[in-house]
Formats: sequence, C-alpha cells, structure tokens
Amino acid sequence: MKALNTLLTESRQHFGAAWSLPEYRQIELYTKRRKLPFADQPSITTALPETLGLHTAAMLLESFLTSRDAELMEGLGSWEKYLALPRTSATDKMVAEIYRIFRVFRVAALYRDGHIELSEGLVRMSCTFKRCALSLNITPVGLRLMESFVYAYLNSWQQPYGEAYVEWLLLQYFLDIVAEIRKFADEDRVLYQFRPRGFFNRHFRLDCDNPRYEFNDERYRLDIGALYADAVRYPIDFFIVIKDVLHIVPVEALKDGYLAQAELARWQARPPYQTELPAEFRQRFGREIMVVGLPMT
Repeated sequence: MKALNTLLTESRQHFGAAWSLPEYRQIELYTKRRKLPFADQPSITTALPETLGLHTAAMLLESFLTSRDAELMEGLGSWEKYLALPRTSATDKMVAEIYRIFRVFRVAALYRDGHIELSEGLVRMSCTFKRCALSLNITPVGLRLMESFVYAYLNSWQQPYGEAYVEWLLLQYFLDIVAEIRKFADEDRVLYQFRPRGFFNRHFRLDCDNPRYEFNDERYRLDIGALYADAVRYPIDFFIVIKDVLHIVPVEALKDGYLAQAELARWQARPPYQTELPAEFRQRFGREIMVVGLPMT
C-alpha cells in the first residue's frame, strides 16, 4: 500500500495538471465555530505547500503589468506600483487587488523579517516592511486559486472570449479567493470589495456551437429546452454567429432564456477571433460522421 501511495503521488505530480478532480474547500455555516469531536488536538505545524508556482505566477503577473506601461512602473516600489496600476475596468481593479495579495506573500517569503507557516489549516504570513505590518492568513486552496487567477487572466489575451466574459470568470475566481482569506493587512488594510453578479461556474463550461434562436421584440430567445434549463448544472457557453460576427454568450447572461439586443455587443468574441476560432477551439466541436447502413454502438 505504501508503494501504491508513492506511485499515486508521483503520478499526480507528473500528469495531474490535466486531471479533473474535486476541489475541496471549507465552509462555515454558523458564526460559532465548532470542530469535529476528534479534531480537538494540540496545534500542529506542518510543512508548507509548494510555493514555486506562487512565485512564478507573481513574477509573470508583475512582468505583464510592467510591460503594459514600463515607463510608469520604472523605479517604483511594490506599493507604489500597486497604486499606479490602471483601474479603468472591473478586470483592472481585480488584477490590482490580486497583485496586492501577491505582494504580501512575496514580502513575507523573501524578506529577512518575513515569516510563513502552515498552522490550523491556514498559511500564515507576516512581515514588518517599511514600518508597516503586513499579514495574510489564507488557506492552501486560496493560494492555488491565486495561481489559477493569474493563468486565467494572462491566458485570456490569447482566447476568443470577450472582455465581459473574462470579467465574469475572473470575478468568480476573485470572490472565491477572498472567501479563503481569514486575515489581511497592508498599508490600506482593506481589500477592494466587488459586488457579486450571481454565480458563474468557473469549474467547467459546456460549449454549444449550434444553438437555435429567434429574434423578436428587440431581444434574442435561445431555445435551450427544459432539460438544460438549470444554469448551475449546465453552464453552457453559446457560440452564436450573428451578422457574420461570433458571439460567446454564457447562459448566466440570459434572463429566462432571453438576451436583449442592447446586451449582445458585450459578448462579441475578442479580435481577431470574431470570424474564425483558434485551431484548438475548432477541435472542441467534433461531429460524428454518420455512415448509412453502419450499426450504432
């Protein structure tokens, strides 16, 4: 059994990136915190989760943000960089707050007075930096979500999804990250708060490239059907070509199956993918070729 556990661990390290596994996160239903009867044990400090991915994600994010306006960022400290980041859109504001959270991690990890430990299921970080007490208590799942946010954001520039779609996706990531934070403090102390727009399923999406729809009374009605009407269970992305322009409309944007014409432009695919999808996307829309006389299996 020990050999099997070792094989499973090594297999996940080498091949697990493509696996679809459940994501386990703690939820507190009541304000009075209670533990399992057998969980009342002395506090145990264990080894930290691997942080190389966090450092890499932080480096990639900072490099990308700096490249967008190198002259503005040149010579600035980390806090001044955060203040100088653009905030013209909701996505910009979320990225700035993620940069801010990463900043506390990097300071605590790299500076001499920094301290990081894993205790009571939380990664606890702290450091006195330029006479300011920085601290962050977050679950290991929250750290993985931070890495995921950075990848989703940076990769979105190469994807056909429009700005509104990316904003909704990143907002769900951000809200889930904040839910995993138990303590945060820096120069401004309070993270920027975003109002939820409803649940957007970031865990998986269902592609539909042949939706039927009709236009009437200045709105589009998509024929979803009763079987797939539950948007939480069936988080469908509708790939619709209207007036020779591709739109990717998430089911969460519909109201009782309808989308107002005035809202349609928000879901246009990102240029240059408004008339042609990337090659890897075209492979996602396979069709079985029916051969007359061949029995179905």
